[in-house]
This record gives sequence, structure tokens and C-alpha cells, in this order.
Amino acid sequence: MPNTTPESPNLYTQREQALSRWDNEGGAGPDGPQEGSRLDETRTDVPDLTNAELVQLRVRVIALENLVIALLAGASDKQLEIAREMATYISPRPGFTPHPMTVHAAGHMVDLVDRAGRFRVSDGAVTTLAPEANPYKRTPVFDETTLPAGLRREHRTKPGVWGVIRVLEGRVRYRLLDSNSDTILDPGHPGLVLPDQPHFVEPLGPMRMQIEFYDKLPNL
Repeated sequence: MPNTTPESPNLYTQREQALSRWDNEGGAGPDGPQEGSRLDETRTDVPDLTNAELVQLRVRVIALENLVIALLAGASDKQLEIAREMATYISPRPGFTPHPMTVHAAGHMVDLVDRAGRFRVSDGAVTTLAPEANPYKRTPVFDETTLPAGLRREHRTKPGVWGVIRVLEGRVRYRLLDSNSDTILDPGHPGLVLPDQPHFVEPLGPMRMQIEFYDKLPNL
């Protein structure tokens, strides 16, 4: 005999919220929620996360990152090569519009592979990973007075050329013009410049910085 017990209001609300998130985050069709969906009438806003929830989320991300590193440490050289190739694949190519989140994701993928290399052991000896990207050129070290005017206004690297802004002392504002976003760079936080990406830098007081150039995605 089928269960005819009506759903409780709380269970109904939870289900509607879950379906709402599905529609908002990519589960709906190309034209949004299907016609006749009750979501159009009972759409519920998802509340912002509290500080405690953000802390718990960060803890879980750290745990998952370390699990991924542990798995990569036991992966074959071919699997590590595929992971690096995937990072290069999702990196913007000449003629494509770069997305900051994808750029950071690609860099983070390479970072996880490199960190796993510290724990890789084969027959009692640490294995050798693929060589890291090395800069083929570096600028002189600039300070707030010698930084060229060309770097203070819009400019970009050539197609197929990545840059890394390394701040040795002080702070520098790094502005990406295609995404209209600012990042503050310091000695612990370098800036990645994608091929053909419009940007400029601005000293924030006394500083010393240098720019490196690569022919493939570098490891930050």
C-alpha cells in the first residue's frame, strides 16, 4: 500500500531549496527551469555562510587537498603527466578570453602535483617529476622610482608568453583590465600574467620588484 503520509513543511522546504540550487548552479536546461516548475513560485534565497561555516569549509578543503596530494604521491608518472597536461589545457590560449578562476585553478593543479613530489618514493628512492618551468628572461630589479612608465599603464605579454611579477620588498597593486580586478602583491604573493592579458602595476609606497618570462605555464 503506497505511503500517503503528507510531507512535513520542513522536508518540503528543504527539497525546494535543493532543487533551486540545482537550477541556479547548472542543473537546469538551456532555457532555465522547466515550465510548470513550482520553483518559480516558491524560490527561496540561500542565506550567506556564517564565519563558523566558512572556517569549517576551509578545513574540509585543506583535508581534501591533502588527500589529493596523497593520491598523487602514489600515482604513476603518466598520471602526473596527464594532470599537468590538463592544467595546461584549461589555461587560456591565444585568442581566448581568460577567466581568473580558471587561471588560479590551473596554477593550483600544478602546485598539488609539485607538492605530491615531496612524498613520492619508488624502491626506496624518491622519483623524479617532470621538470618545472624555468624563466627564459628576467627584467632588472625595479623600485618605485625606476619602474618604467610602460609597466604603469596598460600593456600585455605576447601570445605564448607567461609572466610572473615577483615583489621582493613592499607592495604592488596588480590590475587586470579584462576582468577589472585588483590584487595586492607582496613577497609572499606573486602575480601571474597570462599571454596577451592586458594589465598594469602600481607601486604602493617603497618597493622592489622583478618580472620573469616563461614559454609555458609556470609554477607559483
